[in-house]
Amino acid sequence: MLRLLMLLLTIAPLAQADEAAYRAAFSAAALGAPLPGQSTAIAFTMHYRGAVPHAAFAASQDSDGRGAWGMASGHSDAASAREAALRLCRGSAEGARGGALQAPCRLVALDGQVEGQMAVPMQAGAVGPFRRSPLHLFRGPAAALGVVVWGHGYGGSERDERGAPTPGFISALNNAGYDVLRFDRHPGDDTLAQALPALLSGLPALRPYARVILAGQSRGGWQALLAAAQAPALVDGVIAIAPAAHGEVGSESRTALALEDFRRHLAGLAAVPPRILAAVFDGDEFDPGPAARAGAVAELAQNRAAPMLAVWPQQLRGHGGGMGWRFTRDFAGCVLTLFQAPAASAPRGLRREGCGGG
Repeated sequence: MLRLLMLLLTIAPLAQADEAAYRAAFSAAALGAPLPGQSTAIAFTMHYRGAVPHAAFAASQDSDGRGAWGMASGHSDAASAREAALRLCRGSAEGARGGALQAPCRLVALDGQVEGQMAVPMQAGAVGPFRRSPLHLFRGPAAALGVVVWGHGYGGSERDERGAPTPGFISALNNAGYDVLRFDRHPGDDTLAQALPALLSGLPALRPYARVILAGQSRGGWQALLAAAQAPALVDGVIAIAPAAHGEVGSESRTALALEDFRRHLAGLAAVPPRILAAVFDGDEFDPGPAARAGAVAELAQNRAAPMLAVWPQQLRGHGGGMGWRFTRDFAGCVLTLFQAPAASAPRGLRREGCGGG
């Protein structure tokens, strides 16, 4: 018993040291001088951590405060990821507002190796159909506050989204103590009839975690809503970013059907406990009506016991509006307070402005 106690006392400080080193590696300070701009800092400290190897991040920062960056995720080898990140950074630097940047683009991170810091052990392994997010900090069920399962969108049968990064606000939850898993689907198997049963079948294996949040964009967000309604005892929260499952809703009949289905699935969540955030965007070709969908969420939130929030940004547009650094800057605070705060102080209803104050 004494030997076991001594072993546990030895392991605990090591775990804390590992987390401190991880945070230092993926901090704005790791970008060096001069001070990075807001876009570069958020992209590196939050978005790059959601990338899938082979992944790379490159940056350029002029002394006048202007900067540029490029990020690559899901490449077949490290060399191609490196070149892609540098190419994107150079293109951004050349087209910078106010003229081309003078500072050259440099490679900041390649997979788990961060310049001037450390090699972050990339996570491997899976829980049922869910695999660990390779570059996020992983604590395990005993130490983590909970787990977030991210589901990517659907780009068609010939476009593989399994290499797409998670958005930056997922890293905010990782900072708060949540492990991150990915629900990656082969594009040929990504129909609702195939993917939803796989998602539901994997949920019981997550119950060693104290909390389970299902999150996703487009089809991934739609599946998260449906899974929470069908298995509310296994889901504590949902984040649905531009949820969609009907393709482009250009015709009047398809628009009506998509909106009807959305309202119907919301009704299935009226009496169940998960906290829910749904984000919709103007100019989204897959959205039958962001005002109507935001209003439906806000209306349900008034009489629902668990906190529920509709985010309808005034300044962000398009189906990918929740995937960029600006959404992370403006609305990651909403995500944190919705799932961390006591029910009485969690945000509810409709939010169009950012959540810098929670």
